[in-house]
Amino acid sequence: MFDLPASSVGLRLARITSKEELILCEPIRFTAGHAAVETTLRRAAISGRVEVGGKIANHFADVLDGDGDMVETVALDRRSYNALKNRWMRCKVAQL
Repeated sequence: MFDLPASSVGLRLARITSKEELILCEPIRFTAGHAAVETTLRRAAISGRVEVGGKIANHFADVLDGDGDMVETVALDRRSYNALKNRWMRCKVAQL
């Protein structure tokens, strides 16, 4: 369903506020690796928009490899972002 690199093992949620501020969440690394990233994004797609490489509006996720480097970007909408953040990969806003 999603065309993600095989090196994908984690996700990091992000959103842009109405004041153009970037809010990043803590990165989540899945022990099951690529399969878990795919499964998590499929679950989010039930709630809303999930597009690998799609046009980013206000919500998105960075797909991370084993070193924590971004390998792809996934465009989300508010509903899919909330489903990921609050249900499928609970995470907190990162303290920068």
